[in-house]
Amino acid sequence: MEKETAPTPYNPRWTKDGPNILAEENLERIRQALSDGWIGGIHLYFGGGRSGDSIAFSTFDAFLSHVTASRPGDLFILWSFVEMRRKGLLLVDSQFMDDVGAGRSLLAARDLDRVREYLSESESNEMLSISSAGGGELTAIWTDLEGSGWDPFLDAARLAAVPGGALCVLPLTKVDCPEFHLVRAKRPNDQGQVPLGGAY
Repeated sequence: MEKETAPTPYNPRWTKDGPNILAEENLERIRQALSDGWIGGIHLYFGGGRSGDSIAFSTFDAFLSHVTASRPGDLFILWSFVEMRRKGLLLVDSQFMDDVGAGRSLLAARDLDRVREYLSESESNEMLSISSAGGGELTAIWTDLEGSGWDPFLDAARLAAVPGGALCVLPLTKVDCPEFHLVRAKRPNDQGQVPLGGAY
């Protein structure tokens, strides 16, 4: 009889009892949140090999399509931006107004100062921005003050200065804890199992 090998960070045990992003209770929470507004977060890749990606959704179909196209074991950390607004946790919550003017930005000077101040508080502070340029597609950017996403964030704020445009910024480091997560769960394999651990 072969001895069972102990799990390693790269080869953990898989279980049906772990946090499953496709479990009905998680899907229902996501459906409910999307009926109120945007959700967004981070998609981390099982086994590493690349950094995580920022994600955002305005419809359940878009969310489900993204998750089902991901790999088993991938981790999703999601927030409801409506809930973050209710709790007063958004650094920026801006919508297009006629007086913004073409070519301007949805990031007012006071908002930009608030974002910079938050990011400067600690070298580890990061933010997640979600913006819409007036259509159904959302742009999600995960960055710190020195990160490669900073200039795209500023560009996205300018592109959102159109009718129907909007911009929200979440202080990611401050809200990355269970009390604020909408869902923190993993993509299951074909047997409905998720890894107990693993590198991300």
